[in-house]
Amino acid sequence: MGILGLTTYLRENKATLAHTLEFADGDDECLTTVVVDGWSFIYELIRCADLPWVYGGEYDVFCKLIAQVVSAWIRVGLRVVFVFDGPYPRIKFPTIIARSNQTNIHGGLLFFRTSAAARSTSRFLHETSMLPPLAYNVCIRTLLDLTSNTQYHHLLDVHFADEEGDPYAVALAGRLGAYVVGRDSDYVILNTEGYKGYIPMDEMVWHAISSIAVSETDSVNESIYSGADEEVDDDGFQKVRRPKARKRTVAEQRTGRGLLPPDVSNEPSARLMLMVAVYTPASLASRLELPVSLLSLLGALVGNDFTGTSESAALLSAQISSPRRSLRSLFFERQLTLVQRITRVAKTLHTILATTMSSHQAAPKRRNRRQIGSVMELIDAAVTALLLRPPDTTAAGEKESIVERIAEATLQYALPRHDGRDTSEDGSVAEEDREQGSWASDICAIHAHESCPLFAFLSHHQNEREIVSHAYDAANGDEPHPRYFGDEQGPHARVRALYLSAYRRGDLDPHILDVLSTGTAWSRLFLEHPDKETVSRSIGRPIREWYYSLLESGIGLPRHPDADANEEENSEDELIDVVEESDDDLLAPLRGALEQLGDQEDANGVQKVVTEYIRRGTHLAAEDVIVPPLDAVLAKLSVPIPVSVQQNTQNGSALPVQLWEENARMTFLFCALSSNVPSARRVRGAQLAAVLAVRWTVMRMHLRAEESKGNKDREMEKWTKDEARAFLAAFSWTSTKEDLAEAHDSVVPVQERNIQLLAQVSMAAECIGQLAQVLLLADLVPSPMPVFSGRRFHAALTDGTAQSANTLLDNLLAACVEGQENAFAEKILKPKKERKKAAASPTPSKVRPAGQARKQSVFEILSGLDA
Repeated sequence: MGILGLTTYLRENKATLAHTLEFADGDDECLTTVVVDGWSFIYELIRCADLPWVYGGEYDVFCKLIAQVVSAWIRVGLRVVFVFDGPYPRIKFPTIIARSNQTNIHGGLLFFRTSAAARSTSRFLHETSMLPPLAYNVCIRTLLDLTSNTQYHHLLDVHFADEEGDPYAVALAGRLGAYVVGRDSDYVILNTEGYKGYIPMDEMVWHAISSIAVSETDSVNESIYSGADEEVDDDGFQKVRRPKARKRTVAEQRTGRGLLPPDVSNEPSARLMLMVAVYTPASLASRLELPVSLLSLLGALVGNDFTGTSESAALLSAQISSPRRSLRSLFFERQLTLVQRITRVAKTLHTILATTMSSHQAAPKRRNRRQIGSVMELIDAAVTALLLRPPDTTAAGEKESIVERIAEATLQYALPRHDGRDTSEDGSVAEEDREQGSWASDICAIHAHESCPLFAFLSHHQNEREIVSHAYDAANGDEPHPRYFGDEQGPHARVRALYLSAYRRGDLDPHILDVLSTGTAWSRLFLEHPDKETVSRSIGRPIREWYYSLLESGIGLPRHPDADANEEENSEDELIDVVEESDDDLLAPLRGALEQLGDQEDANGVQKVVTEYIRRGTHLAAEDVIVPPLDAVLAKLSVPIPVSVQQNTQNGSALPVQLWEENARMTFLFCALSSNVPSARRVRGAQLAAVLAVRWTVMRMHLRAEESKGNKDREMEKWTKDEARAFLAAFSWTSTKEDLAEAHDSVVPVQERNIQLLAQVSMAAECIGQLAQVLLLADLVPSPMPVFSGRRFHAALTDGTAQSANTLLDNLLAACVEGQENAFAEKILKPKKERKKAAASPTPSKVRPAGQARKQSVFEILSGLDA
């Protein structure tokens, strides 16, 4: 992540680039604000804790570690603000695809192509490690639960970026006068007024100082000569009797490196200290002898997430007609290290700037020297100087394409300006601004209302001016703030306002916004069998199709790029009539308006398409999915439409489902998941989400087997009741503390079927959670994964520990079974191996087996020769 090789460069030059800060326990009078990169926090915490990933996620332990780290940060005087990425920007698609192929898909392929003994070693698991699929959801839920705790009031906050999280984090840090904590070298490139610098997570050092009572005595000499009547042994040595000792305290210090602090939960008197290294854009620019404003250009020329690697460039070149080669092969020789590449680019830019400055000073003498008058000219000059081949040997338009590519990657570092009214001269934040989050506008922390990207791509129906009906004024108890409406008052504006509010609260997954912003869908990949159909298609796609339809009817999806291209082609061939002045028609404006209205209706009638990026074999591929009309979805799922909605239908269009009453939306959810049965509707909270995930997975595997009868592989995919019970038993709500401790300490073998079962149910849980969020039911159907353990699931499948009597398990399993009793497979009983009895001495057979010649003795052979 970040600039290629810049992290190594910072580490090698730490003595000159970084300065150290200390935060100690008890420094509550002067709080220091830090903005934490959420995704870096997730990756680094799982890495530091060395949590086993192959079981699918130890989410319960992960939650405890999150609370431990946040509590330690606040304890040493930090005010913590988390920032998580929003929807993916289109420019980053090639990099995302390349990383997914390399880490998740190729890593999974290597896992399943390796023997069971070899892939169980710690070295192999470390080299092929993957992020558990629901780690993001679990982290968000845990942090939001902590923010609701009064203990962390004004000390912990969570933000969700409009798009890329790095610029958002730095812009927010500038408004708050804060540091940024992360593991991304982009944070030493990005810069804004008020930003204090970048703190790498892996360079944090913790100290825990505990007080231990020890005895303190006088010196030995004082003990020896203090009395004359001391006893002397036979060898002439005098016995020393120490006086009564008095107690003193000695500090015992423990050190930890990285995110995890030393555990001092059982030591109330222990003190925590945190030492961090701070890197600033100014120090880096000074080291490289460049202006701070050119660090973004340096990052684009060296290579970042937006210029892409060679693999991502090849992926993108397959999608467009023009070739897109890797910048590394164009600018740098192979023998150059990453640090040497940074130095080469910095020297090149420094030389260009120095030459430009000297040419300005001696303009009359050097009229033939090239002048640099704009940023694009500077980029062009830098590209020309860095190219290994002469510019005249490049293909036509290739250099211009490279310059545009560098310029586009440089623009990604642009940050919105702010007037600094939130921050005082000393960098502190006013209390009223702190309570309001120091937002730049009423809907966004860093953007003005009209420039917020999130508000822009949620406003597909911005030209509508509809009056909100009183029938659904009170349909939702959690009313959004009026600031989210903008100038609109129609049902689509109301849905948009609800989604804006939900996203800012953390109740709307950024992958849902991918559908609304770029018309794409990205599943969180994890370990699954490469020879089977991906669970993203078999388990997740039907659910995603439903919420595509809900989003289209509630807000509107962006048009597919192919449709726009077709329109442009048609417009070029359009014939324009030549009209003379004498042919004026008084009804022409009215006729034109009617034709325009008809064109809008045709445009609205075009079926929308969402591009899903899912695993196809051994790579990530794009598949177009047609969004079904909402009427067809309601009819197919047999969802009853509330009477109030039927009575208040306006202009022939039904009220968006998002504005139905809460009970009606819950009915939609149950009908969609084929779970509208009494036992399932009685379950509440996180347990309901677990039951729905099991029911949906069991039904999908059953339908796949029914569609291809006689296919043994499909039949083997069906779940058994014992496997469903094992999943329900993997949550901590069904286990005691002793069971939890024993499960975490045990070593559980990894079986391929168990891996596939977890991949299926994890995908179901993710998609069901997203459907609930689209229906604005996140509070009623929260994720159950914060109390889930993949190791317990694998253990229950392997040794059958879930079969013990448990009333809660029995009730939850009954809710999973009702209505689909025939969807479960029969339990396969493994035949017991019988002990082999001692074999009796075989009786010689009197009958010679057919085809076997009778053995002859030596005498018989000799007699035969004589004959």
